[in-house]
Amino acid sequence: MAEAKGLSKDDLQSISNRILELSEADHCRVRINSGWRGYTRVATNRITSAGGSEKTSVNITSVFGQRVASVETNRLSDDELRQAVRRSEDMARIAPVDPEYIEELGPQIIAPINAYYDSTGELTPQTRAVAAALAIKQAQSADQVVASYMDVNAGSTALATSNGFYGSHAHTGVAYTLTSRSPDGRQSGWAGDEANDWNNIESQRVANDAVRKCRNWRKTALEPGEYTAILEPTAVGMLMRNMVNVFNQRTADEGRSFFSKPDGGNRIGESLFDDKINIFSDPAYLDAETSPFNSVGQPLAKQDWVNSGRLQELARSRYWAQQKNQQPLASPSNLIMAGGDDSLEEMIASTRRGVLITRFWYIRGINPKTISYTGLTRDGTFLIENGRISRPVTNFRFNQSLVDMLRNVQMLSPAVRVAASESSSVSTPIVVPAIKVDKFNLSSVSDAI
Repeated sequence: MAEAKGLSKDDLQSISNRILELSEADHCRVRINSGWRGYTRVATNRITSAGGSEKTSVNITSVFGQRVASVETNRLSDDELRQAVRRSEDMARIAPVDPEYIEELGPQIIAPINAYYDSTGELTPQTRAVAAALAIKQAQSADQVVASYMDVNAGSTALATSNGFYGSHAHTGVAYTLTSRSPDGRQSGWAGDEANDWNNIESQRVANDAVRKCRNWRKTALEPGEYTAILEPTAVGMLMRNMVNVFNQRTADEGRSFFSKPDGGNRIGESLFDDKINIFSDPAYLDAETSPFNSVGQPLAKQDWVNSGRLQELARSRYWAQQKNQQPLASPSNLIMAGGDDSLEEMIASTRRGVLITRFWYIRGINPKTISYTGLTRDGTFLIENGRISRPVTNFRFNQSLVDMLRNVQMLSPAVRVAASESSSVSTPIVVPAIKVDKFNLSSVSDAI
């Protein structure tokens, strides 16, 4: 494997040690992020910009008693690091007491995870341009206009504490999203891909899918209502990424969550979803790998959150675990929803009347007690009648409880990693299937393309 972008392993540890030696606080924590980020942007069927930058940031947290403050710097000389340490200490001495501060972690057993792929770390602007040119050529031949964004990063993170924790982790990621539109702006199609490994970005498929969706979609009227819906994997992922922070025991114990019991406590152990639903996180999951430790040094390992519809666990911060006399459990760093054996074509063929949805946009929370969200369908929404796609239809605003969605799942495809972020940038890895779900609430018509 080639040397990871950013500071070397030796430099990461050396800088961490220097800061800890300079510290005069009761406790100190150092987090270093170092690496490279690049992009390629396409608009109006041409590459309009491409670039990249290297960045290193050092975050220094100083603690006196339970007074905590942090300073961030990108200056790495001994004198400038000393000044940053002193600034964090000066701020910590006058900071309000944090009653939830827990003393820094000491050494932990951290399983190494290979999340750095040379195919991504060594990705050149020329290779990115070739991928972009595939879509441009495809769009031009179909008399369409494409815009796309490719986000690439590669680097390392290190974390060290004055109590003896040290860990480092190298990582890569790439996201590629593409929108194709007709010249009159009345038709639109979208496709995307996300991976740690560039070799798993299917540039030709992305181009084919976006151009095909654009060719086939021009909105026609359909009344709002509750429909059988087939959500393509991206649509599922854009909803499920909101579940990453839902598996939280504190909000449940405090009565602020769907996972709260009416009379206090939480619903761990209860069957809450369809028995086809299995949700877990795994920092070593192939091509969705993440750091094996979190921002305070808690080790991460594979964890089941929902098994056969039953809530298995909820994440507990070190503070909340102490309050409840339990072991801490770190929040998920990725989210995987296990799939099934059904194909998208089989889902469509089994549907008498329903709606096929490509993706969503502008998703916003409504009610955490029902895990409800609203947003818009976008870039390819189709009516299904008698087992076939009959026509493209208008976009909709949806108002949907994810609880109800996960209770009403009828079919699942194999799971794949998706570009689930609305920003088109590399984000928390999300691996999900396409699903067929009953009673999906398309609450009103949207005039958006």
